[in-house]
Amino acid sequence: MPHFINPVKEDLCVYLTYEGNLPMLEIVSARYEANALLAEKRWNRLVVDITGLLSKFSAHELFAFAKGLSADLPGSVRVALVARSDQAKQAKLMENVARNDGLFLSFFLDVEEATMWAKGNRLHERMKPRSAGNPVKV
Repeated sequence: MPHFINPVKEDLCVYLTYEGNLPMLEIVSARYEANALLAEKRWNRLVVDITGLLSKFSAHELFAFAKGLSADLPGSVRVALVARSDQAKQAKLMENVARNDGLFLSFFLDVEEATMWAKGNRLHERMKPRSAGNPVKV
């Protein structure tokens, strides 16, 4: 299966991960499945990890995907999109389109930061000062 959907009760979050070379139709289908799970559980956090996705899409396809995402989800949902650095331009386009349509979507290059953001936690809350005054991740 080229996508994985993992609902995590402790986080009140659905994690959607894409892997391999997928057509847009399959990507949209998995998105619908994740959205339905969010609605069923009445959760408002979604982390979408595309770092394992090998498919290449046109700007038009990404625009349409982001428009569909924002149309399918209520504005109360926080969506964290995790991308590789070579996917950053496309992820930024999706972020801009979704936000312009009222969806609270942000993209990240780190899955841990994306998860913390989706859960409403800030990066500084994850940091603990070291004795030398430099923060360290905990």
